Amino acid sequence: MKRYDFMHLSAHPVLWQQDMAVCIGVFDGLHSGHQAIIRRCVELAAQQGLESMVITFDKNPKMIMKSQPYHSKLASESQIEQILVNIGVDHLVVIDFSADFSKLTAEEFLTLVCAFCHVNVMVVGEDFRCGAPVSSAGPVQLQEYLSRLSPEATVEIPPFVLTADGEITSSTLVRKKLLEGALEEVQSMLGRPYELDLVAYPSKFMEKGLLYRTASFMQLLPPVGVYEAQLSLSDGSVVDVHAHLGEDELLIVPDQAMWDWIAARTKRLSFRAKGSIS
Repeated sequence: MKRYDFMHLSAHPVLWQQDMAVCIGVFDGLHSGHQAIIRRCVELAAQQGLESMVITFDKNPKMIMKSQPYHSKLASESQIEQILVNIGVDHLVVIDFSADFSKLTAEEFLTLVCAFCHVNVMVVGEDFRCGAPVSSAGPVQLQEYLSRLSPEATVEIPPFVLTADGEITSSTLVRKKLLEGALEEVQSMLGRPYELDLVAYPSKFMEKGLLYRTASFMQLLPPVGVYEAQLSLSDGSVVDVHAHLGEDELLIVPDQAMWDWIAARTKRLSFRAKGSIS
């Protein structure tokens, strides 16, 4: 999978002749609803002999524009890219969202998209909106714009993915359940255990395990408590651990003997869907 900056690709449209299946969204948590949209995009690309492209944002636009409360991320860039690679996405285009970008009308935004590749099909969610609020476009208007910008293009809108309780799966709901410590529901909506990317953060070796300061963590944390988890190391091994999460610190204690902490480096911490055990 190749990654591009949206505005750089607009200025240097190296894919302008490529027939493309494109999906657009704020794929900030890559929950099962997001994945359904992206998988459908990849599926259509395979069926029609196209390449697949995901267009998303480096920051949640609603949080930046303060129409939604700010929360830390549900996944790191590395985690998101790995999931997209596993799904089979060919191209990832990331929008560096800013106040200036927010002023683009829906037509201006879609014109840029249609200029840097040949859009054959576009896949979006039922709640999709693009463009400045006064001129935003939803799925219906999207087809109208594409009929002018890329006349042969079609729009597909996969249905919402519902939880077992009949709620619409969304990043907002994932964050709510995570902050409540409902890891079973979080895992069900994500389709995977909730996982912290630890690669960028320094740790301190303690007698019982590894200690992290959580102040610099970029991802949202569950409530204070002790959690069963699995720690992935850079050498590919996985260790069963207990994660002691405090107000300011995370202590990772292995269930058995300490691994070779000098040679190994931590990679990911996956919370088991059993909730807090303290």
